[in-house]
Amino acid sequence: MNIFLIGQGNVGTALSNFLQTRGIKHEILEKVPESKSGILFLAVSDSAVKPLLEETLRKNPGIFAVHFSAATKFEHERVFLLHPFSSINKKTELNQILFTLWGKKDPAFEEILKKTGLDFVYCSENPGPLYHASAVMSGNFTQFFAIHALNLLQSSGFSKEVSEKLVRQLVISSLDNIFRDGIKGVTGPAARGENEVLSNEISALSEKNAVLAGLFKSVNEEIVRLVLGNPKS
Repeated sequence: MNIFLIGQGNVGTALSNFLQTRGIKHEILEKVPESKSGILFLAVSDSAVKPLLEETLRKNPGIFAVHFSAATKFEHERVFLLHPFSSINKKTELNQILFTLWGKKDPAFEEILKKTGLDFVYCSENPGPLYHASAVMSGNFTQFFAIHALNLLQSSGFSKEVSEKLVRQLVISSLDNIFRDGIKGVTGPAARGENEVLSNEISALSEKNAVLAGLFKSVNEEIVRLVLGNPKS
């Protein structure tokens, strides 16, 4: 099985490390090869994916091309999206990541991909906008609010080290709660109907950051709606 890789950023480096750890030979390339077969992984920026796919198919009609950009739509029977529903850095251990696979169903290709040791679930031909919105909420929104939570603690006198420990443990424990208990795992003043507490917090935030205060108010209103729409038993 011939494996080629273009891209040495976060995803490309993590993938190369993963393959190397498993003893799987692969060739890191600077440009699209010619007349090759096997799999070419394109771990490049969103803007670079489409032109590289077009060049790959033109020069290598017998190769499978795999990219990682959920924002790129490219329909071809030998092109697949392998999307890591996770935040990836160069040291990420890909054996702990479940990927989603998109493209025309091809059992032969999937069997080849399985031999790399990557864990994936086949989904459909193309991800819809709601799929990507879910990824944005899961990743970017969590990061956004965690960063602001850290800043609020530090502005209240907590050290960076203590702030990080506190926010990390609350984020992780809160997620564990909803994965275990669903709606019943949602806690906090909005879920408990503590309107006075929320009003005080919104007022304090407004003095510091009006935009953040507006988001805080809107999200808590949605939490109330969510909890009331799914009453606890």
